[in-house]
Amino acid sequence: MAAAREAKENMANAEKALKTSWVGLKFSPDYISAAMHYSDAATKFRSAGMLEDSIKAWVKAAEVKEKNSDIFGAGRAYESAGAICDGGGPGGKQAASAHWEKAIRCFRLCAKSEIAVKLILKRAEVFEKDGDVGKAKECFDEAIDIYTEDEKDYQLAEVYKSCIGLLLRAKKYDDALKAIDGHIGVLCKGKHFSFAHKEILAKAVLHLTIGDPVRADQSLTDVKDVEGWFSSKEAVVGGELVQAFLNHDAEGVEAAKKQQVFSFLQVEIARLAKSLKVADLASMVGRGAVPTPAAAPAGAAAPAPAPAKAAASPTAAPPAAATTVTTATTAPAATPTPTPAPAPAPASGEPTAQDLAELLM
Repeated sequence: MAAAREAKENMANAEKALKTSWVGLKFSPDYISAAMHYSDAATKFRSAGMLEDSIKAWVKAAEVKEKNSDIFGAGRAYESAGAICDGGGPGGKQAASAHWEKAIRCFRLCAKSEIAVKLILKRAEVFEKDGDVGKAKECFDEAIDIYTEDEKDYQLAEVYKSCIGLLLRAKKYDDALKAIDGHIGVLCKGKHFSFAHKEILAKAVLHLTIGDPVRADQSLTDVKDVEGWFSSKEAVVGGELVQAFLNHDAEGVEAAKKQQVFSFLQVEIARLAKSLKVADLASMVGRGAVPTPAAAPAGAAAPAPAPAKAAASPTAAPPAAATTVTTATTAPAATPTPTPAPAPAPASGEPTAQDLAELLM
């Protein structure tokens, strides 16, 4: 084939350009010509369907450009090699990720952060499909660091959303909560308070999913520097949902879940909100959400029984008089009559009543 023949000729010319010759007075390699020949060879190999040779040619072109201090051109060459692998070439997405890693290094060195982040997010997608959530999260952290250093907050919010989605799909709820906190900070910095309200409500939903309504309530009340939060629809609906969980009110939870505000949350958060249910008390105790009573020590006395309800209080009214009269079959005991004391005898020498009567006669 003509394309394959031309590609091989370009490869030979590139190798010739890298050689030095005392006879031809060529004392240093011609990196510029070699890079051009390697790039042409890679293009011809690909058009001829020789993908493996095309990848090798792109890698050689990148290496030559790095030696010539053409860092951006080297990054583009590595990116092209990765694109061939990603498009069904030899090695697949794993080989593409390796080439993109080298391209990211080159783009970061030449301050092309947007192109670097685009490749970083591609690598994160590859790692997620392979089930390696840890490396995918590292990729997102690297992208967040790049945009934070460049102060590109308008693009940082999108990276946070993708990172949160990854962590929620992997059920890494604790890491997702930290990512949401970072997203809220970026939104508040850009004065996008309405979007920050939705992220605060998302935090409450995650806490309820974990089974911790107390922390869910704290996430709704301990809010600072978020303008208009307490008067927002998200705060009202979130408060009703959390209160229903604290009261174990299944009907209240179902009524709160039907609010339209949940449909405006991120897709993964909205799905979690629709699946919320009030757990039974035993399962919540097992997760530590409800404190268990302390066990009584061995040999301790049993608690005293509660006093009877019929016991009268000190301030209670006296009982009413009995309505029935009890008839005694025996006579009541006679009350003894007191005996009058004898009159004192008159003193000697004093006239008595008899003496006075005799004098009057």
